[in-house]
Amino acid sequence: MKAIKNWRAALCVALVCVSALASGGQVEQNKRDVELWYRAFDQNDPGLLERIVGKDWIDIPAAADQAPGSEGAKEVLHHLHSTFSDFSIKIEEVLQDGDKVIVRSRISGIQTGVFVGVAPTGKRIDIRATDIHEFKNGKIVRTWHMEDWMTGLHQLGVLKR
Repeated sequence: MKAIKNWRAALCVALVCVSALASGGQVEQNKRDVELWYRAFDQNDPGLLERIVGKDWIDIPAAADQAPGSEGAKEVLHHLHSTFSDFSIKIEEVLQDGDKVIVRSRISGIQTGVFVGVAPTGKRIDIRATDIHEFKNGKIVRTWHMEDWMTGLHQLGVLKR
């Protein structure tokens, strides 16, 4: 009888370990996938977004007429690259809490297109951003983002200090 109890205990421990390894593997996969998000935006590669963004992805806050899902993400990518020549976004830090991956990043580019109603200035922005990406079934399903556009508007000369 004691051997049966020990066998069951060993099986339970093994199942817990396998479950932890599986979820740990998903955690690492989510981190790799979020890096693809930033590579897509940095390199202007909408195909990468197709791989990692859920069909019903929600952008918070979204632009007034922005589509949901990967189409909406591609609209944002296109707008940023058509508004800022040499647009770049680089990851500075990645943190994870469960199914959410938090990223601090740095955005830069020269304004060569209309941005929030402001005619091209030819000036460079260099701002910080923080995003929280929520994953479900291996896809980004929701992104909360906050960019320091106030600093960017100062850099463009739109706002005076």
